[in-house]
Amino acid sequence: MPETVTTSRYLLRPVVAGTVLSLGLVTGCGGGDGPSGPKATGQAAPEASASAARQALYTGDPIPGLAAQPAWSVLRRGDANRRCAGSAALPAEQQPRTGDCAVGDAFLLVEDLSAPAASGETRPRTARFLAHLYDAATGEERRSFTVTCVYDPSGGDTPQAATQVQVGTWKDGSPAVLIRDCENTEASGLKKATVYTMYAPSGAKLGSSTYTGEDHAALPVVRGHVLLPGADYDDRSLAPIGGGRNLVLPADAEPLDTGQGYATRGDGVNEPLSVLDQGTGKTLWTTTDLTPPADIAKQSEDGEEADASLYPLHGDQGILVWSASGSDDAVLTTVDLRTGATLAVGPHTTLKQFTQNTGPVVAPDGRTAVVNFAEGAVAWDTRTGAELWRQRTGDKEIRPHTVTPEGVLYAEFDQEDAALAAGTGKLLGMLPEDADIPLAFTTDGYTLVTADNALFAFAATKP
Repeated sequence: MPETVTTSRYLLRPVVAGTVLSLGLVTGCGGGDGPSGPKATGQAAPEASASAARQALYTGDPIPGLAAQPAWSVLRRGDANRRCAGSAALPAEQQPRTGDCAVGDAFLLVEDLSAPAASGETRPRTARFLAHLYDAATGEERRSFTVTCVYDPSGGDTPQAATQVQVGTWKDGSPAVLIRDCENTEASGLKKATVYTMYAPSGAKLGSSTYTGEDHAALPVVRGHVLLPGADYDDRSLAPIGGGRNLVLPADAEPLDTGQGYATRGDGVNEPLSVLDQGTGKTLWTTTDLTPPADIAKQSEDGEEADASLYPLHGDQGILVWSASGSDDAVLTTVDLRTGATLAVGPHTTLKQFTQNTGPVVAPDGRTAVVNFAEGAVAWDTRTGAELWRQRTGDKEIRPHTVTPEGVLYAEFDQEDAALAAGTGKLLGMLPEDADIPLAFTTDGYTLVTADNALFAFAATKP
């Protein structure tokens, strides 16, 4: 355990606890060709389910940072195990292995009820998924969704739960559920139609749009907008779900995170990094306009621009990491994404040579961040820049994963999993050998733990 020291492209996302869930929408297969463009529908009131999750007995060891006993549980049933949903902002081939369960103050779990296709089968098959939206605090099922898709098993396009039921964000950046429904009735001979519908955590329908064609079946959805297909060198259109004016994403720009409403252009090394307003496409600022921290400026040769990389933080703020060109010594700063203004200058850290394959882990309120790019973890207060603690040379390696709403850091600790106080670095305890690191928490502070063929909802506790 390190001693604690208190001193004063598609971009990587930090792990931020919190997100939402949705409705009980029963969807199915309809006949005929769908429209060639998006079809918008209005809002609908939720129809809440009164059923509650079935209970199971937790017999595992206590997990540091979580309550001694679960608030509720839900049994897993044979082959139709309930799993976390997919991530709406990512394409099908980049879906995370663990999925997304937490959506605002609820959990979204999906069952695959599809019958497996026999080898070499060519007859149309039906994929069926049943999704459940649970109140995170009580386990009451708010809504359920049934998603049904007819497909050709010989075509290699078998629908997957992670692409049909997903967690994303709405146009205002709030968490939302995305349901991708199918409207085709034959696996061949008809155009495939996909209905994109998003729901608020309450279960209220936010909006819906329908698209035809295989290339529109599993498009990323960023901040309530469908990222329409296009060539790599073309500007991309972001079509609002439910109708409205399309936004334009420049060909060389990528959205920053999923809900902050900004995009970036340039890698900050070979060319300046620019931040764009995702709603207008207007460039807000570039790193050329900014003055790097004094320690970085001293290391830079005259006329040489410093390197910079940007990570989302919270709201309209980001973490901008500065380093002299070609140097692995970096300074962490907090910036206003609207203007590029430096809000706080944080501690030094060491970058991994060439590319970073990890990013800062951020507390749900954005006030504390922890990062280990290459040579040891460092934690800091993003509001003031003050260093909170640092892993010293020779200490056991800390690889941060999650900061809970109550300030507990879950991390790999010399190839074991541990809980530490995010504000001090104090070791709180090791996780049981059969327990996975909790990766996501709801906005009201609950996480799901898998054990004994059941899922258990635990509340986060203070260090």
